[in-house]
Amino acid sequence: MKTRLLGGVAALVLAIVGAVLLATYVQAADHRAQAGMNPVEVLVVQQPIAAGTTLDQLTTLVKAQSVPQAAVADGAVTDLSTFSGKVAGVALVPGEQLLSSRLVDPGSLSAPDQVDVPKGLEEVTLKLEPERVLGGALQAGDTVGVFISYNSGTGTGTADNPATKLQFHKVLVTKVGTGTGTADKSAGSSQQPSSGGSIYITLAQSGADTVQTVHGIEFGKIYLSKENADSSTAGVDALLKDGVLK
Repeated sequence: MKTRLLGGVAALVLAIVGAVLLATYVQAADHRAQAGMNPVEVLVVQQPIAAGTTLDQLTTLVKAQSVPQAAVADGAVTDLSTFSGKVAGVALVPGEQLLSSRLVDPGSLSAPDQVDVPKGLEEVTLKLEPERVLGGALQAGDTVGVFISYNSGTGTGTADNPATKLQFHKVLVTKVGTGTGTADKSAGSSQQPSSGGSIYITLAQSGADTVQTVHGIEFGKIYLSKENADSSTAGVDALLKDGVLK
């Protein structure tokens, strides 16, 4: 009985040792095989990306992956920091390598007055006076800061304390139009509204952010500022009237 028990234990130990040795060998072989292929890290699309998606949004939709050197596509991107201010020129699908030719200036989009809304976001259109949208100079593909102001009811314990806050940063403009139609596509620039006219700006935001933007346009006032890749996204406190005149 003892002999059989010892034999069984020995067989189990040998099986475990064999499995460990085999796994180690396979892992080492994989490493040797990868080293022989000279792997290169490139950015690979992880989620569907719409044309017009900004660089800031792209950073969360791509991931660095090791690819055999022979499989690296011409122009494959390894670092987004060298493409400041660019947007996706076409729709991109998961699994494809991000190519430098896919990143373009916003003004070079085939339809400069409109870009696709990124997946998961909603679109909301604001009707604003030209002075609230850089004189109507905004284009689809630009990113903006959204300032919301209220004339009263914002101060604790008072019914009259006007306030303004830079509520959102880097909001994508997906469409630009005027009261007489969409923006002019010629020369890649927006049609300038006539004096006293209005301009329609469509923004892409999450549902929660859209609610705040709609509240601001319904019960307060909104200004848009054009932001670039280097614009700060640090939080800004709301400013009350007594903060301006102190």
